[in-house]
Amino acid sequence: MPALNESAAKALYVLMHSGILLYPTDTIFGIGGDATDKKVVSKIYKIKKREKAKSLSVIMADLKMIKKYCLVSASQESILKKYLPGPFTFLLKLKKKLPASSNRKIGVRIPSSKSIVEFCKLLKKPIITTSANLSGKASATKLADVDKSIIEKVDLIIKGKVRHKQASTIVDLVENKVIRAGAGKFSFVT
Repeated sequence: MPALNESAAKALYVLMHSGILLYPTDTIFGIGGDATDKKVVSKIYKIKKREKAKSLSVIMADLKMIKKYCLVSASQESILKKYLPGPFTFLLKLKKKLPASSNRKIGVRIPSSKSIVEFCKLLKKPIITTSANLSGKASATKLADVDKSIIEKVDLIIKGKVRHKQASTIVDLVENKVIRAGAGKFSFVT
């Protein structure tokens, strides 16, 4: 493993020990942790006051990791290669159940934020990425906008700025439809 600076080492430690991070992505501030850890997933649902029937999205390190956890057709792979990294969340079918998903699909991101993707590579597991807000409230584009109750419950805050100041565009690649228009411009036509 490469030598890590102190803040990166702290973040990796938190992720490896069932902790929760608050961090900037390329779109908005997010909260997350090890997406394979049921305890972490449960904590995040409680922090956000989110219904467990609503799945959480995950950050994957690269296309290889996406293919490890998700079924990816050739056409889906070409879309992922074209749009990632970037301000998109793509829904794909899971190969096997992940605690972060309430069904057989998962929202997958590779943001253009290098630090959180690097933590994902080092952890060798997907990291939950969900907006750092209470369920139903506005997304935070600045650390100062994150609800105090969330700040009090996370284990580590990573400071930084978001580029797009708008949530990611969500595209369901299983049903071939755009679920939410957001920061990224998407078209099924190539």
